[in-house]
Amino acid sequence: MSATELIATHSNTDFDAFAGMVAAHKLYPEAAMVLSGAVNRNVREFRTLFADEIPVIDAGTVDLASVTRLILVETLHANRLAELGPLTERADVEIVVFDHHRPAGGLPAFVDPANVVTSDDGSLVTLMLHIIAERGLEVSPLEATVFALGIHEDTGSLTFPTTTLRDVEALAFCMRRGAHQHVIERFLHNPLSAPQRALLLRVLEDGRPVEAGGLDVLVAALRGDQYVEGVSLVVHKALDVANCDALVLLVEMQERVFVTARSRVAALDVAEVLKAVGGGGHAAAASAIVKDLPLATARRRVIAALQRSRSAAPTAEDLMSQPVRWVTVDTTVDAARLTCERYGYGGLSVSDGAHLIGSVSRRDLDRAVRHKLSHAPVKAVMTTSTGVVTAATALDELTNVLARDPLGRVPVVRSRSAGPIAVADVIGVVTRSDVVRALHAGGESGGAPPETSLAGQLGRLGLDDLLAEVQAVAAAYRGAYLVGGAVRDLLLAEPVSDIDIAVEGDGIEFARELAARLGGRVRAHQKFQTAVIVVERAGGEADATLRVDVASTRTEFYDYPAALPKVEHATIRGDLARRDFSINAMAVSLNPRDFGALLDFFGGLDDLRHKRIRVLHNLSFIEDPTRIFRAVRYEDRYGFRMDRHTLALARACSEMDLIGDLSSARLRDELVLLLDEPRISFTLRRLKELGLQHALHPRLALDESSEELIAAVDALLRSCDLTREVPAWRARLVVTLRKLEPEELAEWVARMKFRRRDGRVLVRSWLVGTRLERRLQRDLSEADLYEIVHGEPLEALLVAMALSSATEVRERLARFIGHTRRVRLAVTGRDLLEMGYRQSADLGAGLHELLRLKLNGVVSGRRQELAAARRLRGGD
Repeated sequence: MSATELIATHSNTDFDAFAGMVAAHKLYPEAAMVLSGAVNRNVREFRTLFADEIPVIDAGTVDLASVTRLILVETLHANRLAELGPLTERADVEIVVFDHHRPAGGLPAFVDPANVVTSDDGSLVTLMLHIIAERGLEVSPLEATVFALGIHEDTGSLTFPTTTLRDVEALAFCMRRGAHQHVIERFLHNPLSAPQRALLLRVLEDGRPVEAGGLDVLVAALRGDQYVEGVSLVVHKALDVANCDALVLLVEMQERVFVTARSRVAALDVAEVLKAVGGGGHAAAASAIVKDLPLATARRRVIAALQRSRSAAPTAEDLMSQPVRWVTVDTTVDAARLTCERYGYGGLSVSDGAHLIGSVSRRDLDRAVRHKLSHAPVKAVMTTSTGVVTAATALDELTNVLARDPLGRVPVVRSRSAGPIAVADVIGVVTRSDVVRALHAGGESGGAPPETSLAGQLGRLGLDDLLAEVQAVAAAYRGAYLVGGAVRDLLLAEPVSDIDIAVEGDGIEFARELAARLGGRVRAHQKFQTAVIVVERAGGEADATLRVDVASTRTEFYDYPAALPKVEHATIRGDLARRDFSINAMAVSLNPRDFGALLDFFGGLDDLRHKRIRVLHNLSFIEDPTRIFRAVRYEDRYGFRMDRHTLALARACSEMDLIGDLSSARLRDELVLLLDEPRISFTLRRLKELGLQHALHPRLALDESSEELIAAVDALLRSCDLTREVPAWRARLVVTLRKLEPEELAEWVARMKFRRRDGRVLVRSWLVGTRLERRLQRDLSEADLYEIVHGEPLEALLVAMALSSATEVRERLARFIGHTRRVRLAVTGRDLLEMGYRQSADLGAGLHELLRLKLNGVVSGRRQELAAARRLRGGD
């Protein structure tokens, strides 16, 4: 590998050094992080588990001749750099050093003092974080976790004498930025004293497994001749060494029983367990001092509490991705790689047509392509020693499995059996990313903290009857969730208009069952596995009709930019991953077991809080350019803004002219939705900024004049009480199309496939409006005005009013809209026929003249109209 800048540290890398490298990468983002020599086991496992998020390369793969800068972290000694040591002897390599150990004997000859940054902090990370904070660089929760591990390890969790106040502040900085305590606990190690080590050995020798609902729990009951300080640390270490889900230690010392419990799975609340012996604490750590019970009795009570305390915990079945993507041994490398690209997978399961025989990683496929082996069969690069886990495998065991698995993915089977594993028996795949998300979520199978519940907000929808029936039906399915804009609007306390339910399973069958319970009817769309439930509620009025959209959870892929997506079944996470923005990629559980729980795999809740619109992946706009219009719509509706990265992607998509690849109907629909928002002043500016007017029409007017005219038209719509008759989008579009010539406009309207009535309005309104504004300057009777204006689009009248500076013109048109256009004769053609009018133009002329008289105020009411008709007839 060729790299000009490297970040390196000493061999036997510990967490402080590893975290220092990650921090240095924040300061030198173009540099590659390199590990050389041995690496501590906990760091090695952490690196393997988080390999996708924190890319680190091995020193043996680096072309040292290309290196021009070496950034050293926590070392000044060339002999601790293993393969990278020779770089310190080259005069053409710049050396930069970050260290918290001030050199006692001076700097080595290869180091320029101007390039050395040191401090007296207990942890190197503390020094690095102060630099990062001074530069205003953002720190992600995962980065904060790495930094916290480094501080904990080098300061003994702030207990070593070398710990400084800056170390404490730096650790607090990490906590504020979302460092994950459960991950820190998982990878942190502390030294033991001699008595503690002796006790640890006894715990491991005498501890006995206890059945606790499938969890691996160890219970040790011991008697001690002398008091051992720090029993909690022993339990912590024993939990690591025994590699179990939880451990309870009861030690009888000084005529008392000291009980200490630790749990590293969300499924077991040890504070609840130790209530049985008068103890307390929190879910992951608890203790008790028992004075009035013998050791054996206390042990029996703890075991009984363990056996009844287990709650729901994420398992492989909860976390796995579905469906399983298979390739056969004869599939070409190129075809397998394309499958990985299409679905965003890091690997695939390999079969011989009937049985699971291995896995192949995206990395190996890429390497094969680089070696010009695109047409080779997958069996040439696959891994055959693949393991499996059962659906009931707990998160902690999954973590251990995947921390040791270089492929980062493991197939899931319903149960283990001897012999080959049939393809049909593989029900899913758990990946490294699935486990990482669960760890970040505190051990829950969803993506949001368990305390994030919208049960109360769901109650405010006024749909308790619907939600109760949904829960009843959902009990027989893997999951049912409220998705889409409804979740976003619940969190924003906005009105919820659409109810969309995603079902892990057969969405159409779910809809039929739900409709039967609600007494509604179903319209199913088998091709897309969607259905619409329509329920006529009490009263039977249109506004009392309940509509519920139901769909099977699915994933999407696009064959080419702006294409309509192809869909396949997926888990709820896969379904949410296909959505446009993080704020629309959340779900609320409608299942009985966790009703109201928020699933937020992609940080949508945080984006809502920060009023941020963020795409889920870099190709989002390329795959579906209509999402740009949607982003702009949300910006104006909610006052949100696209983040810098999303805005850059939108500009790039516009510059590539991919929006022009959209079908006219899709482009039209997005434009209509955009212009129908309550406020659009920002929308017009954003469309122009992104260059989107060129995709719509190069002569589309998105200037300040349009903003002013639209504001005037909007005000007239309200003052003339036309909001129910004239769609806001249509009146606004008339303004923005004003610079097009009539023929040009007619052609555009036809190409965009507007409905005939809408098209006529768009083509005529601006032209007619400008003419009206001029014609109405003359002195006209009310009847003359009626004959000029009647039959023209109301939008034309609004244009004339917005353009005119004459108060009289605006008032006359307002009177026409509010009154004159609704004037009708009290007499009819039958009345005139009875007077002797002929069934011909004579009759039409008579009615026309009577209407003119009425409009001009000459006649009023049926009696005067009849009298006028007789006079007109008599003048024949």
